[in-house]
Formats: sequence, C-alpha cells, structure tokens
Amino acid sequence: MEVEKKFSSSYTLNFFSKEMIITKKSLNENQLKFTYQKQLISDLDYKYKELSKSIDSKF
Repeated sequence: MEVEKKFSSSYTLNFFSKEMIITKKSLNENQLKFTYQKQLISDLDYKYKELSKSIDSKF
C-alpha cells in the first residue's frame, strides 16, 4: 500500500528537459557520427580476430 501512495502522489518525475531543443540537422549529424564510430569498432574487431588467427597459426 505504501508503494501505491508514492506513485499516486501528484509529484511526477520529468525524464526530459522542456528547455532542450535538438534540431533535425544536429540529430542527423549525431546519428551519422554514431554509425561511423560503430563501423570503425566493427572493423577493429574484425582486424583483431584476423590478427589473432594469424598469431595462433604461427605458434
């Protein structure tokens, strides 16, 4: 019952800022940066696996 009282109170949390505005251009640029970084990480992972295979085969 006590938990229900806490949630039913008039106080609600804001999970966003009403003052914050993100332009579509900025959002698209950030998405492109994120996609590029994700690809770089994927490439590094692939290179690491290939290097690991070549080192294992030598020993």
